[in-house]
Amino acid sequence: MAGGTALRRAEIGLERREKTRQKLIAAAARVIATGGDKNATIDDFIQAAGVARGTFYNYFPTREDLLEALWTQVGKDPFLEIRDACAAVSDPAERLIAQAWHILMRSGEDQVWGWLVFALSGNTETVNADLRAYPAPDLEAGLKAGRLHYDNLDAARDLVVGTVRAGMKTQLAGQGSAAYARGLCRMILLALAVPPAEAERVVGRLRAD
Repeated sequence: MAGGTALRRAEIGLERREKTRQKLIAAAARVIATGGDKNATIDDFIQAAGVARGTFYNYFPTREDLLEALWTQVGKDPFLEIRDACAAVSDPAERLIAQAWHILMRSGEDQVWGWLVFALSGNTETVNADLRAYPAPDLEAGLKAGRLHYDNLDAARDLVVGTVRAGMKTQLAGQGSAAYARGLCRMILLALAVPPAEAERVVGRLRAD
């Protein structure tokens, strides 16, 4: 009996700990979704969750640890789903734009996800491995295939990421549209020296579904 009671107490303790952890993650999601491009701090998360600072550090040693947990729980699967769905596109230029298109469109539909991706992709301190990889592979493949043209990979990557992030912010503010997203995708292609007629063809295949 005593052993069973001790086991149950341990289970209750783990349940309470997980409940508090989920409370912090949910609070972080609310802060990011409502704060927009404001650089959320630990104090913001603590206040939203209604917990003591010591409680926060019992679960997450740093702000980045909490953001990584939020990414794993909320952001990662949709991002990888977009990447995997676009992987079926054989042409690297079309694949690059398909990913940008889906990121932009999902941002307009899911505030928490969109602001999370926006926040994490803003600098090298917060960006994770999943986001860091985008969009270099398609840029490299596009250059090798003669579909895209640029002088420096890092510059091309910054061009794409910067344009997509700016578009995400517009979509998240409710000021974007499918036509706006297509316009950005077209501009990315033109900036990467894709002929106008070909850029129009690629963008014309994008669908808001």
